[in-house]
Amino acid sequence: MYAFIEGEIIEKSDNRVIIKPDGMGVGLIVNVPPRTSAELPPPGGTARLYTSFRVSDDSHSLYGFGASAERDLFEALMKISGIGGKTAVAILDLPRDRIISAIAAGDSAVLQQIPSIGAKTAARIVLELKDRFAKELMEEWAIASAAEFDRTLVEFPPDGSGHEFAEAVEALCELGYSRADARELIRKARAVVGENCLAAELVRHVLKHAG
Repeated sequence: MYAFIEGEIIEKSDNRVIIKPDGMGVGLIVNVPPRTSAELPPPGGTARLYTSFRVSDDSHSLYGFGASAERDLFEALMKISGIGGKTAVAILDLPRDRIISAIAAGDSAVLQQIPSIGAKTAARIVLELKDRFAKELMEEWAIASAAEFDRTLVEFPPDGSGHEFAEAVEALCELGYSRADARELIRKARAVVGENCLAAELVRHVLKHAG
């Protein structure tokens, strides 16, 4: 129904947020993993959530995630017999790298940390996801998540300067910096030259002061 929703955070709790899409006079209730909620700005801030709309016999629910790859993984989980929205969201509350490594290695024990998942269910999830996502796609998922994370949650303040941050990070990556180093360097540069400066200014500052 919606690929993503971007707008003002009106309310948020551990497992859901109310977001007012830009230019619309409505507030949408979006179910989110606690980790995603914690990474979102406080009420009044702006964020983008990649969404999945689910319909059941007794409810219509909207789920949101910080990256489209997380949303895609959620939808893959929902296709597995016996996995509902609550369980899929609980899985996506695990650290990203742990999900990726568990699926790639066939390690179902990681998923058994979730109270609602037993040994058989965990093994079935890993088996079916490993079939759906080849190792190469899981590596692409990790890269895409890191890139979209820059563009959405932590570096997406209400004034919109997060777009400049993300562009500056991508520019440094193209110059050979690792994504982690690029993010850290741009954060430091923005603290010096100002929150609202352009991507080009941030990159120039980093290159000027590169040791």
